[in-house]
Amino acid sequence: MDERSGWAWRVRIAVAVGMCLFLVSACFVPDHYEAEIRFTKIGAYGITYNGILVHAPLFSEIAKGNVNEEEAQTRIKGYVAQLKQDDSFKEVNSLGRGRFQVKYEREGRFIGEHQMVTFVSRQAPIFRLRTFEDGRISVAGSGAGRQYADKLEAVGLNSQGLFRVVTDAEVIEHNAQFVRASTTPGFTVYDWRIRGFRDPPPRLIAKLTVDPKTGGPLTSKNVGTDSGAKDDSDLDALAAEALKKQQQK
Repeated sequence: MDERSGWAWRVRIAVAVGMCLFLVSACFVPDHYEAEIRFTKIGAYGITYNGILVHAPLFSEIAKGNVNEEEAQTRIKGYVAQLKQDDSFKEVNSLGRGRFQVKYEREGRFIGEHQMVTFVSRQAPIFRLRTFEDGRISVAGSGAGRQYADKLEAVGLNSQGLFRVVTDAEVIEHNAQFVRASTTPGFTVYDWRIRGFRDPPPRLIAKLTVDPKTGGPLTSKNVGTDSGAKDDSDLDALAAEALKKQQQK
């Protein structure tokens, strides 16, 4: 297993998730959104996000009166340009105060070295879809906001929305609140209604029927060789543990 699929790499991502809010760096918080991840048992996927992204540090500084209007507008234009660098953002419109109405659409297939998709970014993912060598596939919500809910709520931030996963793969673990058959035969819908930062982050693990790197049949050498999916499924816990260790140094 290479470093990116190992514990060290997952801890680095977790530290980024936690330190993002802890150090008030460039992080986005989702709100009033509908997010949907679709993936098939043979490795194709689609992701949509329609809703608001709030740049938490800028929103906080404006709420505290630490940023004047001119500086705020300059930074807002910069964040709009930053998001538009990703072609999957089909629409990005400023709502003021560091809030952006966005439409995000992405489709693809896991093959070769392309084995992970993150939204909004790898450094500070709101949610992530990734595969494992043994054929499992994991959907994980960050949940980092739970660690800093008091601070986020103190400046007037909240996170509410619908998070949905639709798949025809065999799901072996999930914490969805609602499960139902899809109108598309053979597919199942898993829903989470997010009402605030303290809600458990979405988590789902399923089995692909193909080798995610080659697209060919899974072989006996693949199955059961990667234990990372369970460790990877709760980015919130990883962030908390990594931050605790960092603060103890």
